[in-house]
Amino acid sequence: MRAGSIVRWRDLWAVVLACAAGSAQATVHVVTANGMTFSPSSLTIHQGDIVRFVNAGGLHNVRADDDSFRCAVDCSLHNAPSALQWQVSRRFDRLGEIGYYCEQHGDQSSGMRGLIIVIDRVFVDGFDPAP
Repeated sequence: MRAGSIVRWRDLWAVVLACAAGSAQATVHVVTANGMTFSPSSLTIHQGDIVRFVNAGGLHNVRADDDSFRCAVDCSLHNAPSALQWQVSRRFDRLGEIGYYCEQHGDQSSGMRGLIIVIDRVFVDGFDPAP
């Protein structure tokens, strides 16, 4: 194998490792529905992180203000408010704010609501602002 080929393979391998490391940084955050609240009610996460919604008691579901998800026992057929002890996970790749609510106890403007703020990991990790 020629030296040029080795350098290209080494560079390619470095890119593969960097991509794998980036995806391995995803964090799972938990939002609990209990009583008439989501806890925490506001959560800032990095792009690509996962939020696990957990029903710890009561008749609840979770629905995004923009209808990007509607979940309870699952996020397809069984997504109406449920008193079962369900939990579902959603990955958040879109930057910005995603409001959500329980259809039984809230709506898009009041009641049992929460907010997920998705920020770009690139502009946060390893960035030290000047003193």
